[in-house]
Amino acid sequence: MKFHFIILFLFVSISVSGQSLRNAAGLRGGISSGITYQYFYSSMDDLKLLLSFRDNGMQITGLMEHYEPVMINYQDQFFMYYGAGVHFGYTRKSRSDCDNYSNIQQNQYYGLTRPVLGANAIIGIEYRIESVPVTFGFDYKPFFEFFGNRFFRLALGDFAFTMKYQF
Repeated sequence: MKFHFIILFLFVSISVSGQSLRNAAGLRGGISSGITYQYFYSSMDDLKLLLSFRDNGMQITGLMEHYEPVMINYQDQFFMYYGAGVHFGYTRKSRSDCDNYSNIQQNQYYGLTRPVLGANAIIGIEYRIESVPVTFGFDYKPFFEFFGNRFFRLALGDFAFTMKYQF
């Protein structure tokens, strides 16, 4: 069964590789790990949606990104990208967040769900394998939250590896 999926994946990849790629879907692993979807509305600009899971909650991030080719030893498969966007969702206090509270406060705050709203920036680099439309990348996505578990949170350590399939 796995063999059939691999053959189907390669067949679809080869047939799509000659076409202009307008969409991508993949995974992001980092603090804001999750599932990504991209729509390229021009050859160097895209809209990205990220469904991420962090702080015991879920967030939806929308980003506008711009791509620039990077020439490294005459390799045209490297691209740098940068952009900005917003996110919204919810977070939930975990048991470890409530360790410093009294027993009454722990029961009051444990599992408390709060809405989250914030702004994001992103910069990254990716390598595209054009024969099989797959990309691998590394990005840095700092974000600022207006409210949530903490008020006015600034997170500067959101680094991630990404893998996407383009179609």
